[in-house]
Amino acid sequence: MSNKLRYILFFLIFFSWHFQASAAVNLTKLVEKIQPAVVMITTYNINSEVAGIGSGFFIDRTGHLITNVHVLNGAYSAEVKMHTGEKYPIVSVVAQDETSDILKVLVDTGGSEVTYVHVADQAPAIAERVVVVGSPLGLDQTVSEGIVSAIRKMPGIGSFYQISAPISPGSSGSPVINMKGDVVGVATFQTAIGQNLNFAVSSAAVLNLAEDKKRKTLSEWTYARSEDKPRLAAELCRIGFHFSVQGEDKKALQYYQEATRKDPSDPMTWYGLGYCYAGLNKPAEAIKAYRQAVQNNPDDALAHYNLASYYDEIGRNEEAIESYWEVIRINSQFRQAYFRLGMVYTRIGKLNEGKETFVHLTRIDPDNASAHFFVGITSGRLGQYEEAVGAQQQVIRINPSYAPAHYNLGILYGKLGKPDEELAAYKHAIRVNPDYAPAHYKIGQSYLIDDNRHAALAEYKILMKLDREMAERLFDQIYD
Repeated sequence: MSNKLRYILFFLIFFSWHFQASAAVNLTKLVEKIQPAVVMITTYNINSEVAGIGSGFFIDRTGHLITNVHVLNGAYSAEVKMHTGEKYPIVSVVAQDETSDILKVLVDTGGSEVTYVHVADQAPAIAERVVVVGSPLGLDQTVSEGIVSAIRKMPGIGSFYQISAPISPGSSGSPVINMKGDVVGVATFQTAIGQNLNFAVSSAAVLNLAEDKKRKTLSEWTYARSEDKPRLAAELCRIGFHFSVQGEDKKALQYYQEATRKDPSDPMTWYGLGYCYAGLNKPAEAIKAYRQAVQNNPDDALAHYNLASYYDEIGRNEEAIESYWEVIRINSQFRQAYFRLGMVYTRIGKLNEGKETFVHLTRIDPDNASAHFFVGITSGRLGQYEEAVGAQQQVIRINPSYAPAHYNLGILYGKLGKPDEELAAYKHAIRVNPDYAPAHYKIGQSYLIDDNRHAALAEYKILMKLDREMAERLFDQIYD
């Protein structure tokens, strides 16, 4: 082997090792940041005997913790073990969403502030990298890594994610974390139909939790649940749900149909039935099922929301708007209803109504980056450029690495006749996301305005690797 070849091989190996080591260091730093917010939960039965193990994570410094309903189901007391080894009791149940299997509890930390994680209001992308930190099989602070393999929506539950990161007994309630350190989901269950698949409920289920008017101690909560009428259709729904996530809607349909006969008052049976009919492309039957859930539970915001979402999905905009307003009438804090309503208004060109809806959402949830983003979009389309700039700056305050906000800020500065600020905003967009093609395209156009064809050509070469159509458009402008 020649010295030159040895030299080349050395550098290839070195840079490969350096890249892998750098990625490992980044992941290590991320996990070190998250672990203090994650706990192992031990539950005890009425005889103070250990009943189960699960996981959870803090969402504020005062001790509010998220886990799964099924983790604490049947428990009369429970304690959390911190990453440092300290143990604190769970003192009360604050909010619950039975259908999403999400529970919010309060931990008595003795007045000590705790480390917490931020819950994202934006869904992850398919193939986005995630980590899960939890207590599989009681092994606390265990880390697993993977990607978001698929995103599905289930009425009554909302979005949930199939992830490649392993989940085992004890992982339930673990946070699913993106590479920014934000919670995008809550590990909930795995299924072994055909193959082992791991699932997490969307973080939106956490954000949409409505606190109970009267908080219960854990023992009071468990006793109240034991007094509830047994859900005759629960097992059928569970089997139907597992077939649904496999995409086997025909098989799932049979179980949900039987469930509606067993317990027609249970809204979950109608949600599942509607979902199956939607998957089988039978909109009339799907709407009938969702309407039945509304008829059975006229003051259930979730029932109206599922009907509205399906109208939205199939393009029946006016009916979707009417149903979203019903959701808001029942629950004025239902954030997803405001967001989806704003999107419908924007889509059909009712920009003032859309903007007003997004603005209202920012009042309910001041750190909702998506709401601020669409306040900016609608304001810009209405020609209210200064207001739109302020909205996009709010997005950047909340999420500095969100490239579309920087890009839209550049567009707005262009409308306001501020070319230096415009170019700086586009450059910032590619600083936070080097592969953001629209910003490269606009930078190329800016260089052409300054008659700098050489620099514009450099952007063209970058675009050829990212978006060939944009690259060709820029090329035609360079040589026009």
